[in-house]
Amino acid sequence: MKKFLVLTVALLLSGSVLAAQGTKGADVLVSVNNSKITRAYIDNALQREAALLPEEQRTQENLQNLANNIISRRIDELVVLDAAKKAKVTVSAKEVKDAVDANKKNFKTEADFNNALKQQGTTRAKYESDIKDNLIRVKYISNEVKKRTELPADEEIETFYNYVVAKVKNKPVKADAKTDELATSAANRLKRIYGEQVKVRQIFVKYSDNLTKEQKKEVNDKIKELKKELSAKDVNFSQLSEKYSDDEVLRQTRGDIGYVLKEDLTPEVSKVIFGLKIGEYNKSPIKTGNGYHFFRVEEMKADMPIEYNAVKQFLADTLYRQSIQDEYGVLMDELRASANIKFN
Repeated sequence: MKKFLVLTVALLLSGSVLAAQGTKGADVLVSVNNSKITRAYIDNALQREAALLPEEQRTQENLQNLANNIISRRIDELVVLDAAKKAKVTVSAKEVKDAVDANKKNFKTEADFNNALKQQGTTRAKYESDIKDNLIRVKYISNEVKKRTELPADEEIETFYNYVVAKVKNKPVKADAKTDELATSAANRLKRIYGEQVKVRQIFVKYSDNLTKEQKKEVNDKIKELKKELSAKDVNFSQLSEKYSDDEVLRQTRGDIGYVLKEDLTPEVSKVIFGLKIGEYNKSPIKTGNGYHFFRVEEMKADMPIEYNAVKQFLADTLYRQSIQDEYGVLMDELRASANIKFN
């Protein structure tokens, strides 16, 4: 795969998609305050980003959407940079050099780095200038958003804790859509620590309805032999997984797939696994869309209570990160509204 040079510090600017219409033949597509977005700039960026897409996705519609996204991102970059310069945000030469050096580590030699610059149609000086602008934007946004964002109060954290605990227990909560989604995400993370889990080994035999008659017979014969071995005394499930599994990773790990939650599994698989005791396994296979499965329970972890003091910091951080995102959106709306953006 061809290696593409990227800015070391990635700045996520999720602006709305802005269509570039009626601009055929124009060199300047958009004017943003005193800066210009040219057709050459967009074409160059589009060529680089389109090359990363699978060929079948390079449709006219997808390329147009990609171009619109590039224009939108560039508008946001320029309005942020203008605001940062008005705020007299600066970065040192050392910060720029450190960022460039960090990116150069992705290349084996200095020559490879310079070739990447050349392939992208840029110079070392231009690249370092872009790095500098990007660092300035990042610093400005970080400073502005943090100034606007307050740490969550204890009362807010406690309320959120109650929402999250309800979600862990699969109970509904009376909250707005954003809070509900955030509580669901936090609950899913906590389930992986506090929820009931079982450690499982698996034997997997691949099967598909598209197999030939002879191949289906081979699979059925394999299942019969496997069931026979599983019915014998002193079964070594690990060895059987290594011997029979149609999956290289399972064979290498002797069937060990680690701990799983109920939410990780389909209902039919979950019902079987969580119905087994330690050391037990299903002697009749579970059939799914991709084959036959045998599972053995190795260990069990019961549900643990989620104590408020144990998760308070995690919940506070979750709420704070969401506030950061919200304030970022407000800041970008303000910057776009105050900018002089003109489509040519």
